[in-house]
Amino acid sequence: MAQGAAVSGAESALESAMLAVLAANEEVKALLGDPVRVAEIGAPLPAYPYLEIARHLSESAGGVDAEASEHRVDIVIASRDLGGAQAKEALATVRSALVTAELVMDGWRCVLL
Repeated sequence: MAQGAAVSGAESALESAMLAVLAANEEVKALLGDPVRVAEIGAPLPAYPYLEIARHLSESAGGVDAEASEHRVDIVIASRDLGGAQAKEALATVRSALVTAELVMDGWRCVLL
C-alpha cells in the first residue's frame, strides 16, 4: 500500500512540474492562453484550445538504492480548429518546451524526460 501511495505522489509531482514548465513558457502561453488552459477533472471545460493530461501510467523500474518508476504521460490538445492544425502546432510547442525542461519536484527527481 505504501508503494502505491509513493507512486501516486510521484505522478502528482511530475504532472505539477510539467504544468509549471508549460505555464512559464511564452510560446505555450501564446497558443494555450495565459494562464495556460488546462482541463481539470470535475471542472467545467476551459475555452478552446486547451491541454488535458489524458492518461498517466507508471510502473516500478526497480531502483537499487532508491525508488524508481517509469512514467508515460499522454497529453491531448483539444481544439475546434477543423483539420487539427491548431492542435498539432500547440502539441509540438508543448513537446518542445518539455524536451529541454528541468523539472523541479519536491522529493522526486526526473532523470529523463
